[in-house]
Amino acid sequence: MIIGVTGLIGSGKSAVTAIFKSLGAEVADADLLGKEVVDNDPGVLYRLALEFGDSILTRHKTLNRRELGRLAFASKEATARLNDIVHPALLKKLDDIIAQARKNNRILIIDAALLIYWNYHKRIDVTILVSSTADCRRRRMMAKGLTESEFRSRTASQLSEGVLRQAADLVLTNNGTLENLQKQAEKLYRDLTEMG
Repeated sequence: MIIGVTGLIGSGKSAVTAIFKSLGAEVADADLLGKEVVDNDPGVLYRLALEFGDSILTRHKTLNRRELGRLAFASKEATARLNDIVHPALLKKLDDIIAQARKNNRILIIDAALLIYWNYHKRIDVTILVSSTADCRRRRMMAKGLTESEFRSRTASQLSEGVLRQAADLVLTNNGTLENLQKQAEKLYRDLTEMG
């Protein structure tokens, strides 16, 4: 069974994915896959530097992710340029992981903010939206070091929650404690895996 977990920045989708992983699921984290693509494909890093400038490179010529994020999420156009460079290789990796999980009859969780943007919800078995108020999401991301303006620009670059809700099969609300989220996620995982 292939389960997608998506949500806006700071919604808690990675926390839900971690809970599913602790219950035995395999996980494909789109952010980590994107990082691997950039780290292991010099052509991708070169194209990013051409597009966004040398300020995205450290003095060791590796990616300064914070600076790339600042530039790439400054506008929808800049985000689209970032996606055009990184996503083809990322999605190829994801296709391979999904094919392997299906072949081995494994439970695979795809943790991806852009799952619905990529239309991947149409290619998997279940899509879960982790939903949270803007206030909760802002507090979580600022606790992780994002500024208010970085939070706003990243939120603006994402699909609206309304669009995500329409495409999702299930919605898990995360406005409470981590313990509450744990209980909800464990129950949902049991329900899904007993069905599948």
